[in-house]
Amino acid sequence: MKKYCCAINNWLIDLPSGSIIHLVTGEHKRLGAYQLKLLDLLQQNPGKVFTREELTNQVWEGRVIGNNSLPNAIHALRAALEDDGKQQRIIRTVPKRGYVLDAEYCQQVESPQEDISLDNEKSLTEADAANIPPHSSDVTYKTSGQPTRYRRGVVVSLLLVVALFVAFIGYLKIDRGQTIKPEELAKNEYSNIRLYTLVEPGERLQDQATVYNRLKDTYHLLNEQIKKKSINLSIYSRSNNQTLNFTLRLHSTCGQNILAMQIYHWRANLASLNELILDETRRKLNEMAPCKTE
Repeated sequence: MKKYCCAINNWLIDLPSGSIIHLVTGEHKRLGAYQLKLLDLLQQNPGKVFTREELTNQVWEGRVIGNNSLPNAIHALRAALEDDGKQQRIIRTVPKRGYVLDAEYCQQVESPQEDISLDNEKSLTEADAANIPPHSSDVTYKTSGQPTRYRRGVVVSLLLVVALFVAFIGYLKIDRGQTIKPEELAKNEYSNIRLYTLVEPGERLQDQATVYNRLKDTYHLLNEQIKKKSINLSIYSRSNNQTLNFTLRLHSTCGQNILAMQIYHWRANLASLNELILDETRRKLNEMAPCKTE
């Protein structure tokens, strides 16, 4: 059974890392333990008004706190979620009652199903990857809360998201003060694929084009497959050292399917990276309903 959680204004809570992650850019924002616990409580109950007593009891669990602890935590969450403390679009103060997370800003997305790590529980380095065959043993999936182990040299954390593409459009149109913008790569190279990399002002485009250079052969394979089904693919990516934020959108006249992934140590093993992108894209492609033509 699929499990769903709430992406608040495109920010997804990642409890293990103690941060929130933007679904489009992959940006991380660290939060305090109680701030994160407070946000998690609100996102589990969008539209519900919590009294101050309920929030302090459930978040701080009876600990003695100052009068400003809760208001300060709310203020920090509003700032992290890009909310306006005066307008209070996302987390609203209800006079004489408490606080509520506006359900309109809560987008239901498929929650992470797997946490994938190496057998030795350590991150793989470039040197380690050289000693691992490109086609070593298969992935083993577990449905329990224990980590799933991936033996192919890439540590991957998947945010398996099935959501509306409005998340992307909304992000790109928030305001002109945004620091990151999409730049299209390999124009007219593929008939059914559009590639975009997210670039900061002053950043060289070729710095982000490394991802394309490593995946272009896989893109050719995918292009031939989706062309036969009259499906288009849009890909957004941004790399930050050893972390790759990779979002794909499959779309046709009959519907769409979106997957957002955060891939750690993506440079370590080229074969594994290509295999991962190919397998996950095909998986989402197979989930799409057949498009009947008249």
